[in-house]
Amino acid sequence: MEAKAEHPDMNGRYAQLALIDALTGKMLLNAKQQQWEVVSKLEAERSTLIYAFFETAPSLAEAEYVAGFIRGVLAADREIIALGSNEQKDILQNSQKINRGKEASLAYAVASSNK
Repeated sequence: MEAKAEHPDMNGRYAQLALIDALTGKMLLNAKQQQWEVVSKLEAERSTLIYAFFETAPSLAEAEYVAGFIRGVLAADREIIALGSNEQKDILQNSQKINRGKEASLAYAVASSNK
C-alpha cells in the first residue's frame, strides 16, 4: 500500500494490524473446529492488541486502510459468532435429549416399581 511508504513509523502500525489479522484468522479456524477455549484465549490476546493499536488514533493516511481492516475483522467476528451460536444450539438440543431420556428412564423405573 502506498501509505506505508509515506511514513516509516506507519510500518509498525501495519505490522500491528497484520498480527491482529493473523489472530482473527486463527480464531475463525478454531471456531470452525469447535475449539472454543482456544478461540477465547486468542480473542483475549487480540483484544489487547486492538486496544493498544487504537491508543493512537489512525492518521488520515491510514484511515481508509484501517476502515477496511475493521470491516474485515467484523465480518470474521460475525462468522465466529454464528458458529458459536450454532454450537450452542447443538449443545442445548443434546442436553434436552439427555433430559428426555432421563425422564423416560425415571418414569419407567417408577412404573416398574409400582407393579
